[in-house]
Amino acid sequence: MQAKTKNRLSIIAIVLLFATPVVVAYLLSSGAISYTPDSTKNHGEFISPPVNVADFTQDDWVNEFKDHWTLVYRVQGACDESCVKFEDDLHRYRLTMGHRADKLKLMLWADGFNAMPKDDMYQHVLKVNTNDLPALNQTMDQLSQISHADGNGLYVVAPEGYLMMAFKKDNTSTHISQDIKLLLKRKGG
Repeated sequence: MQAKTKNRLSIIAIVLLFATPVVVAYLLSSGAISYTPDSTKNHGEFISPPVNVADFTQDDWVNEFKDHWTLVYRVQGACDESCVKFEDDLHRYRLTMGHRADKLKLMLWADGFNAMPKDDMYQHVLKVNTNDLPALNQTMDQLSQISHADGNGLYVVAPEGYLMMAFKKDNTSTHISQDIKLLLKRKGG
C-alpha cells in the first residue's frame, strides 16, 4: 500500500473516530433513535415531581431533614401497638447502613400515637403527628398508590426536604437497603 493511501485511510479513521459519538448523540437527542435502558439500579419508585414537605407545615420537625436522608414510614390513621413493628423495621434499615447509619434519620408519621407502648426502645425514630396537617395527609394518601396502595407507605426524604422515592410492598428489605446505601454514598454520606 502506498504512503499516500495509508495517510488518507488514517485521516478517514480519525474523522470517523471523533464523528461517530457526535452523530449518535445527535440522533438520540433528536428522537430519531428511541432508547430507554431495560433497568435501573434503584428498586424504589421515584416521586415525580418530588414533594416539598415544608409546603405543608412550618413545624420544627421539618428541620430534621437538613443534612440527612430520612426514611419515613407513613401510617394512615392513628398508631397503636402494631406500629412498633414499623419502628422496628425502620431501625433495622438504619442498622444495615453500617458506618453511614448516622446519616440516616428515621420518622414515623401518623394521626396520633395514643395507644403506643410507653417503654419506647426506639427513641431515635421521630414520631410525627400529622393529624393537624390535612393537606399533607391527602398528598400522602395519593402517594400511597405508588407505595403500599393502602394509605400506608415507606418513603425517602432528601436532605433538602423533598419526598423523592417510594417503596412498594413487594420491595424486599435487601432492595430497600441497597437503594438507601446508594443515596447515602452519593450525597450526605
